[in-house]
Amino acid sequence: MDALRLVAALAVLLFHFTARDHSRWGEATHTAFPHLSVLTAYGYAGVHLFFVVSGFVVALSARGRSVGHFLASRISRLYPAYWAAVLLTAALRWAVPGLGEREPWHVLVNLTMFQDLVGVPRVDGVYWTLWVEWQFYLLLVVGIVVGLTRRRVLAAALWVPLVCTALVLLVPASAGVVTLLGYAPLFAAGVVLHVVHRDGPSARRWLLLALTTAQAVLLAWVHQAPAIDRIATGHHVSRPVLAVVVLGCVLAVAATALVPAVRDVDLRVLTWLGTLTYPLYLTHEYVGWALIGALHPLTGRWATLALATGVCLVLAWALHRLVERPFQRPFRAWLEQRLTTGGARTPS
Repeated sequence: MDALRLVAALAVLLFHFTARDHSRWGEATHTAFPHLSVLTAYGYAGVHLFFVVSGFVVALSARGRSVGHFLASRISRLYPAYWAAVLLTAALRWAVPGLGEREPWHVLVNLTMFQDLVGVPRVDGVYWTLWVEWQFYLLLVVGIVVGLTRRRVLAAALWVPLVCTALVLLVPASAGVVTLLGYAPLFAAGVVLHVVHRDGPSARRWLLLALTTAQAVLLAWVHQAPAIDRIATGHHVSRPVLAVVVLGCVLAVAATALVPAVRDVDLRVLTWLGTLTYPLYLTHEYVGWALIGALHPLTGRWATLALATGVCLVLAWALHRLVERPFQRPFRAWLEQRLTTGGARTPS
């Protein structure tokens, strides 16, 4: 699962560097990389992979926990690296001409992670996915309050995506107001996979997984393919290909969770690589664009792409080593002391 998350982050990185519409190469990205950009345009689906993995992993982390313990685990996981990334990116956008600096009060609001909720511009565009994640967490908080029994979890995995998919199809503008709507089936697929992993398969669970996956594929076809076309250049995304890629995201998580030959692989290097994922995702876009703009006239396209990717990976390691590792555990302990009242657990 750690390796899958890194694959997702690298797919998004390549999308931003070689397929998204920007001028850092001195020409359109599809002109700089006429063949590669055809493939990396589908790197947007790294977000889909993230959401399926999140559905699986976060459902696991919510199991048997109180609201306070769950929120402490999520906040301590998300915020230390995020705060560092916001300040780093804001400083970079202020220092490098052409990146477009943000107002100081925009930066302060971004530190809350809820800038989308109040309509404040993001310091980095990738932060939109974090608000989607928080909407999923809030649904889980409701579930913890009422009790996360297996029956309730599977009922929610059935009805929540159906309602969300119907809203997106019938009222497309709703997906811009409640951003979880367009991605709810992906989280639900991950949750169902968690139940299958934990309690074993059954015909009903496979059918529910197929239904949530079909909805994710449908929304990718109808809703997300045009969104990619609006921010990528030169090529129209093939809706059938994107649908297959999204299906592949669900199957990849299913294989990782359920196929023994894949599930039982236990290599420390994969866990270590997984630690790079979140800081890489948070920092790669503007750091990479700044490096591309500075280096490509000197080193050429391919060397610049390799250097920018390498520097972003090193920066991700530094953020993990210097920020996440020292601060996550004590921050979580501090939060648990303040958010829990007796440590009651919910039924599972």
